[in-house]
Amino acid sequence: MPQTKFLLDTNAYLRLAYTIHPLLFVSFGDKNYTLYVIEDFQKEFSRERRLKRNFPWINQKEYRQNRSKCLTLSTQDKKNIVLAETFIWEQNISLGLSASGVDVRALSVGYILSIPIITDDQGMINLAESLGIEVMRILSLLSIMLKSNHIGMDKITELVGYLDYTDDLPYKNFVKDVNKEFGLNLL
Repeated sequence: MPQTKFLLDTNAYLRLAYTIHPLLFVSFGDKNYTLYVIEDFQKEFSRERRLKRNFPWINQKEYRQNRSKCLTLSTQDKKNIVLAETFIWEQNISLGLSASGVDVRALSVGYILSIPIITDDQGMINLAESLGIEVMRILSLLSIMLKSNHIGMDKITELVGYLDYTDDLPYKNFVKDVNKEFGLNLL
């Protein structure tokens, strides 16, 4: 059965990978859901001091190995992604949004391959929606993972605790939304 692919933006990966590991390239559910990051993830991580300081576990062998498998791109896909990047970047600027180059690359890959992007970055969400690119929030992904028995409520509780502890909740009402979605009473 073919995979149903999701592409995680950098922040979604960083928020999920420590608690749910291995996170990438592990199929789950009846639709063979499989998560990926773009190849540029490691480049972004390597040049951003803040990311290195806040997420030192990223370069541990087990996490590097889990990121080693990437999406298979044909030569034509690569050309189309470059073209899409140009258009998406121009849209980003014209709308006055704050998507980074890596965000635009992820949106371009998602657009060309018709893969939903998992993100809670409002700038990315606005940009994607302006172009008809499918995006999902982390909360929606967690719901799919739970319904597919890929994770249990204990992982959701652990994840919310980790995000609260690291002061990295995706958005203001995230805990409230988690409590409502999963019938919990966290924090």
